[in-house]
Amino acid sequence: MNGALDVICAGILVADCVARPVVRQPQPGRLELVDEVKLRAGGSAANTGYGLRRLGLEVGVVGRVGRDGFGAFLKGEAVRHGCDPALIIEDDEADTSASLVTVDAAGERTFLHAIGANARLRPADLNLPALRAAGARVLHVAGYFVLDGMQGQDGRLFADLFALAGELGFTRSLDTVWDATGRWERIRPVLPHTDIFCPSLSEAQGITGLEEPEEVMDRLFEWGVTGSIALKMGPDGSLVGRRDGERHQVPAPLVRALDGTGAGDAFIAGFLAATLRGMPLDQAARIGNAFGALCVTAVGATEGLRGWDDTLALAAAIPAASAP
Repeated sequence: MNGALDVICAGILVADCVARPVVRQPQPGRLELVDEVKLRAGGSAANTGYGLRRLGLEVGVVGRVGRDGFGAFLKGEAVRHGCDPALIIEDDEADTSASLVTVDAAGERTFLHAIGANARLRPADLNLPALRAAGARVLHVAGYFVLDGMQGQDGRLFADLFALAGELGFTRSLDTVWDATGRWERIRPVLPHTDIFCPSLSEAQGITGLEEPEEVMDRLFEWGVTGSIALKMGPDGSLVGRRDGERHQVPAPLVRALDGTGAGDAFIAGFLAATLRGMPLDQAARIGNAFGALCVTAVGATEGLRGWDDTLALAAAIPAASAP
């Protein structure tokens, strides 16, 4: 590791092949033209980690890639963003995770995804004592529901990892991704060891079986989340709350959306960066919303992101938070 760290972002690393704008899907055996097809570094761990780097924090990105061209590309992207590529493990038995991403004219995305090496990430791949000794204060794990190798039986292995992280003094942050298998209950053992929980509203609805955002948040706190919850709600902004009852509904700023890829991951980066700087909960949500909005202004998960001052300026234009 090169120098002191602030945050560890562990989890899914993905090579995203992004095509836009897709006006219509081609019929079988036919071809449709788009303006561009680009290869981008993606995956929630990379997206959030590189966003935190843009906001001035020192970050270690931990994950697994295959020993292939996509893997070499993702390790090169770590270097480009100022992260130590040695924390990214090359796996000889799996291909690098990859997605085909189609983006329509409104910026909405669809995905074809191969999990690949992400499923083989193990708790042992995170040397928590060494990472804590390097100064890391936050352990953020991204992509829980596709990290099969991290979960063990019904999530107990991951719960043990987060319990150890708490004993070592980490603030433990968790993001989920959509569970295509519908086995949402796997996250229940982890929640009592989670300090900051940042699912999308739809993911949180899947986990709880509830619809109303306030009721969803109440249930997640009942199930043990120890500190704060940020529900990402896309164009509707975010709902954030603490276990002590503090709640804020924060709108999103208006921007011209080109590509929604990585917007939720950018929200988390902004939210964590503001939290580490000691900002109040509602202000942290405003920073998260602003950083997420900047993300959608360019193609790719990180190309639209800017620095702390530009993010603060956009956050200042967001109307005041309201009680939900």
